[in-house]
Amino acid sequence: MSYTQLAYLVGGIGVLVEWRSYHLHHQHDFRRWSAIGAGFWAIQYLLLTAWTAGLTMAVTALRTLLSGGLTSSGSKHVAASGFILIFAGLTWLSWQGAISLLPAFAVINTTLALVYFDNRNMRISLIASSFAWINNDIYWQAWPALFAEVVAVGINIRTIRKL
Repeated sequence: MSYTQLAYLVGGIGVLVEWRSYHLHHQHDFRRWSAIGAGFWAIQYLLLTAWTAGLTMAVTALRTLLSGGLTSSGSKHVAASGFILIFAGLTWLSWQGAISLLPAFAVINTTLALVYFDNRNMRISLIASSFAWINNDIYWQAWPALFAEVVAVGINIRTIRKL
């Protein structure tokens, strides 16, 4: 099995896990399943040599899990600032040209959404992040992630309407 085939297999597992998260109405369940999916997608991106996407996606798993437990405004500001600095640093270290800006935008935008927005507004903001990931996935030919992001936009819109 080639690295590309393995990437698609791992990415396919990530798809299933991520889709599960978008169907969950409770934001803590959503965050837990989304973090697991992020781990699979990080591996997929690294196998495709999409370094910025892989490294930032790996850190999103931790960020996604921690963001739900932040209750005080001080802890939210510290966590958001810390993760934004980590993402900026990872982007700088793994710079592959302008394409690195897409995952950087996506993870920073999602960080702000997870920390500062309620469930409905968080999901609306995640749609903007999905569009950045979609363009990144086309560039790197990360087809499982691309497919998942396109469907995630639809699922998120459907879930938003139900909230």
